[in-house]
Amino acid sequence: MDEPYRTLNEHRLPIVSASEIPLSQLPRGTRVIIRGYNNNRREQFTHDNLKDHIQWFSKFGAVDSLFATPAKKHRLILKGLDRNIPETLDYGHFFPGDSPSIKALFEEHLAQAPDYFCKRIVREGSLQNAPEIKYQAVFSIEGKYVKYGYNKMLRRQGYNAPSGAYRIQDRYGVWLCKDYIPIQRKNDWITIKGSEYTRLHAFVNCQGLRLTANRGSVDNTPAEVLEDLRKAVNAIYAGIVESDDWRELEWLEDEAAGYRSTEKEKKDFAWRQQKVLRANVASWQGHTLVEPSRESGVYSLFLQLATASPDLFPFRIIDYDTHSGFDVLAKGDARTPIQHSKLYYVEFKHTIQKDFNHSFLNLYSVVCWDTAIKHDEIVVDINGEQRKMVIHASEKAGDHTHYYLEHPKSPHRIQVFVLKDYLREKLNVEFRPRAKDAVI
Repeated sequence: MDEPYRTLNEHRLPIVSASEIPLSQLPRGTRVIIRGYNNNRREQFTHDNLKDHIQWFSKFGAVDSLFATPAKKHRLILKGLDRNIPETLDYGHFFPGDSPSIKALFEEHLAQAPDYFCKRIVREGSLQNAPEIKYQAVFSIEGKYVKYGYNKMLRRQGYNAPSGAYRIQDRYGVWLCKDYIPIQRKNDWITIKGSEYTRLHAFVNCQGLRLTANRGSVDNTPAEVLEDLRKAVNAIYAGIVESDDWRELEWLEDEAAGYRSTEKEKKDFAWRQQKVLRANVASWQGHTLVEPSRESGVYSLFLQLATASPDLFPFRIIDYDTHSGFDVLAKGDARTPIQHSKLYYVEFKHTIQKDFNHSFLNLYSVVCWDTAIKHDEIVVDINGEQRKMVIHASEKAGDHTHYYLEHPKSPHRIQVFVLKDYLREKLNVEFRPRAKDAVI
């Protein structure tokens, strides 16, 4: 065609020029050459992208070979624009073979055994209220490592996927097909919530489906036909879920979860042992204090200190709850009854950062092990309120460095107790590595 876009824009049909060559001069077969397709945009014509589309959404990748043996053995020779050597593809969509016995699977893969499970179920039947309309279905239950083994287009951690790659949840599930070619996913037919569909590599073919003009949807199908097909798909899925294969998979997942828990406990125990040996400790008034490595450790250290020396901090804890909100509700002294006391919040942190995940409203103090905030730097709460960190160095013996979060329009200064400095300067408590022969 000569200048087809300009001709169409002028509301004229372009004229197609064709030439004829006698068959005797050509090899057997069909050769189609398309020049200038899609304005020569060719970034999608990589080998892996073309192969994936052919094997999933073309007649050459159809699933009909599972239900009838093709009359001829078709082959396709493919070479994407990024390849120098072509690849020969066999006809039909690829399905992996069934995995070995559950016991063998667990013995070989242990905690990852469910990810290597594979079982294929093939069903055929007729619609309940339209028995003249047939359907053919294949449900392959596959773990993620089974999918990774044959589908190189799947994105996952630590793998450099080709251009155009996708996630398991973006491709797998239940596909409705016509002419045995996938048209539209219907994962909501088998699940209300959750991601059970990601286990399935399933196709349901029905020639009674009516497609939209671009073959992208089955929405032109009469509602009663779709409802009958939905019921058939749901019945197949229910049968799979109630089958021995599914029960074996659930048993395998339970065993794998138990193994993971046991292995995790072993690793956690070894890690805790090493952590104890590496911990910095200090001795104070007959107590062994351990340098905290997380927020809960800061609270434990505070309890030891406040129990042994109640006046060490200018507040008394009334309630402690880490479920939500601030950690501690406190009051100012030990003598005033709670009902007559002013109550306020105290927050515990391992290290105070510039982003504060609570509101400064009603916050009296922060107790932390260390601070990442320097003098005059800004800390922002969840409401966007900004406060400046003000640090006053100790001026006399027995005093300590004072840290405050201040706002120019608020008379209340939020005092920050940085235990790393507070204990060293006020109590002369120095944390040192645990000795090799230490008893506790």
